[in-house]
Order: sequence, then C-alpha cells, then structure tokens
Amino acid sequence: MQGNHYEGSVAEWYDDWLSARHDDVDHYVEYFTGFPGKVLELACGTGRILLPLANAGVDIHGLDGSESMLRILKTKAKKDGIPNIQLHHQPMESFDLGTEFDTIFVTSGSFQLITEPDDVKSSLKCIHQHLKDGGAFVVDIFIPWASIEQSESTGYRVTRDTVRSNGDRSIVHERFTIDLVKQIKRGTYRYEFYSDKRLVSSVIDDLDIRWYWKDEFIRCLVDAGFSDVQLLTDSSMYDEGYSYVFNAVK
Repeated sequence: MQGNHYEGSVAEWYDDWLSARHDDVDHYVEYFTGFPGKVLELACGTGRILLPLANAGVDIHGLDGSESMLRILKTKAKKDGIPNIQLHHQPMESFDLGTEFDTIFVTSGSFQLITEPDDVKSSLKCIHQHLKDGGAFVVDIFIPWASIEQSESTGYRVTRDTVRSNGDRSIVHERFTIDLVKQIKRGTYRYEFYSDKRLVSSVIDDLDIRWYWKDEFIRCLVDAGFSDVQLLTDSSMYDEGYSYVFNAVK
C-alpha cells in the first residue's frame, strides 16, 4: 500500500482537489442512510465520504494508512460536532481491529492502490474476517482506459490546478507508463504549492494503481471466500467498461 503518498501538503490539499466530485458521496449516503448495522470505511482519508455518513446517523468507523489524512479527518469531525468517531491508523492489506462489521466498503478506486497480488489476497482475507456472517463488502473500481490507450506520457501534464479563496494555489502534474502484463499504471506526480504567486514547496512522488477486468475481480472476491457477488449496475458510479461497483456477501 502506498499510504505515505498522502502525507503533508498532499493531504492538506486533498479535499480542495476533489471538491467538485459528489457522485460517490451521494451514492454512499443514499446507500447507507437508515442502515442499522456497524460500518467500516477502508482508505477513509480525510472523511470526504465518512463524515456525511456519520452526519446521517450511520454507525461508522474509519481506517487509513496516512496519519496526515486521519489528522485532518479528526479536525473536521470536531468542527462538525462528532469528535468520537472510531478511527484506525492501519494498512488496508493487513489490519486487525478486533471486531466485526455488518458492512465494509472502500471507494474511489482506493482498493487499487494495493498492487502486489499477495497484498491483494491479504487485504481481502482481512476484510472477510472482519465481516459478520451475512455481512457485505462494497467496493468500486475503475479501468483507466484513456491512459491504457495512450500507453505512456513521458512529459508531465497538468491534471489539477486549484486556487483557494485566499489565493493559495496548487498545481498537480502527472506522467505515467502502462504495464499491460501486470495491469498497472505507474504514475509519477509533481505537486507545486504557491502562496502570493510564489512557489513555496513542491513534492515529487510515485503512485501506482492496479486495474482489474470485471470478471477477474469477481474471481478475486469468490477466491477470498465471498459467496454472493453482485454488480450494482444501479449505482450512479457504474459505467460499463470503465467503472464498476461490487457488493460481495460473506
């Protein structure tokens, strides 16, 4: 897992970069509102989805590998008047919380940050062990078709250019290669942070994602012990050939 990528300024600007995205938030709020059981979000980050669920009355826990992201989440939760959310700083591929959940979910393709096959198996095993009998694992994944078709980007391109109300600015540059055999997009990201129109810091870091074909991921879930795997085609995030939302029952 590549949790160290989301530290420092990268974590501090994460919500700004995704401020325009609401489809996943809306989907999961609708999905869990009124849900009577205990829920765990893996790779919960800054609480972009977790906090709206908590505000909707969902009994939700969060887990993430980034201390910076969890620290931001705690600050936001305190401002929202819900400071007692159970948060766990553990890796998604090998966690042990000592309790079981009715549902575990991971959003935004974050499961794809686990790129090693053995780590994928380990994570799915942990998820399965932390579910109550009859509990469900909900996960969305995506296929980076545009990048696959392009094959590689040797020069940097700007993927985000965000300005805060105080004038502070961040620009994200990306370059990548595609490993078709291992189904991995290997990205290198350059983050630039500006204040008063001056560059005050920059970060360069690698971040890989692994994509799955639909039937391949279903096999992964079945091999991990899930008995009933469904594709949630009614999800607002579902897009045949590009993104998928799975519901896997223990």
